[in-house]
Amino acid sequence: MGESNRSVDEDLLLKEFFAEVSEVERDNEVVRILSCFKLNAFEFLKLPFDSSPEDVKKQYRKLSLMVHPDKCKHPQAKEAFGVLAKAQQQLLDQQERDYILSQVTAAKEELRAKRKKQLKKDTASKLKSLVDEGKSEKEYEQSEEFQQELKLKVRELLTEQEWRRRKMAMRISEEEGRLKKDEEEQKEMWKRKREHEEQWEGTREKRVSSWRDFMKSGKKSKKGELRPPKLKTEDPNKSYVQRPVKRG
Repeated sequence: MGESNRSVDEDLLLKEFFAEVSEVERDNEVVRILSCFKLNAFEFLKLPFDSSPEDVKKQYRKLSLMVHPDKCKHPQAKEAFGVLAKAQQQLLDQQERDYILSQVTAAKEELRAKRKKQLKKDTASKLKSLVDEGKSEKEYEQSEEFQQELKLKVRELLTEQEWRRRKMAMRISEEEGRLKKDEEEQKEMWKRKREHEEQWEGTREKRVSSWRDFMKSGKKSKKGELRPPKLKTEDPNKSYVQRPVKRG
C-alpha cells in the first residue's frame, strides 16, 4: 500500500514539474539527447555509471515525458524519444550494461595509473596537498574533475572497441563475400560441365551414325580403288619396263 502511495505521489510531482517546463526547455533537451555520444547509454539518460536499474527506469520516465512527441513541438522530438527508449533498453539488458561497465572499469584503471605516475613526478607538492586537504583516492574519484576525465576516457575506449568491432565485421563480410564468390564460381563450373556432358550425350547417336557411314564408305572405296599398272618385265621393247638387275 505504501509503495502504491509513493508511486501516486511521484506521478503528481512529475505532472506538476512538466506543467512548469517551457517549450524552450523541451527543445533544449531534444538537442542535448541528439548531440550525446552515441555509444554510451548513460549519457543519453544523464546518469552516473553506478546507477541502478531502478534509477534507469525513473530517469527514462522523466526524460521521455519531457521530449514526448505529443508534448514537445520540436521536429526531432520523435527521434529523441526513440533514442531514450533504446538507451533504457541497453541499460536494462545485463549483457549490454556489463559491456559498458567493463569499459568504465578499464578507464578507471588507466586514470589511476596516470595519476600515480603524475604524483611520483611531483611527490612533494601533490602528496602534501592531498594530506592537507584530507582527500583520499576514493574521495578524489568522486570529484567533478575525475568524473569528467572518466567520462572522456570511457568515450575513448568505447570508440576504440566499436572501431575494432566494425573492422572485424568488415573482414568477416569480405571473407563471406569471397566464399560466396568461390561457391558461385564452383556452381558455374559444374553447370558448364553438366551442360557439356548433356550435349555430348545428346549427339551420341549422331556420332555413332556418322562413324557407321564413314566405315561403309571406306569399304566401298577399297573395292573401286584404282591400282597402278603392273610393270611387265618380259617386254624388252618398252622403255618404261624396268629390267631385272643381275646380281653377283
